[in-house]
Amino acid sequence: NNNNNNNTEGFVRGTVLIDAQGFVDGIGPMSFLPAPLARAGIKVLQSVPLRNSANQMSYYNPETYATEDALKVGRLHCLRDGWEDGMLSFMQSGGFRPKEKVSQIDVPSLVLWGRQDGILEGKEFAQKFIDAMPNAELQWVEECGHVPHLEQPE
Repeated sequence: NNNNNNNTEGFVRGTVLIDAQGFVDGIGPMSFLPAPLARAGIKVLQSVPLRNSANQMSYYNPETYATEDALKVGRLHCLRDGWEDGMLSFMQSGGFRPKEKVSQIDVPSLVLWGRQDGILEGKEFAQKFIDAMPNAELQWVEECGHVPHLEQPE
């Protein structure tokens, strides 16, 4: 009996990665900010101007998709009880370190990437997934930003 939590053999048949972030480890110097400064930064993350900017950058066609409702949905997680404390804890932990784990994904994987992603540069990151994962296939989604499952669901 293998109690290794990373062992997915027999459980995961495949993955679909959509404009994924897997090659930026940690959050850099922000992990060393004193709590009051970190909390101020967290407030900025919640702010309507920052969320609106991200909303506009997320879509190839922002006139159609970067709506007021999309902005509200994009802020929901920031407004949950406990989010600020959780975010502070995350920052103080140094953040995620996924880079070394990507190559461990050995199931068939589809990497979908919006050709006009304004959040994560596809030319840089999409190929890294293909190079790191032995069973991965890249499919570009044309006329599409960071959220192809919303902009080009077909």
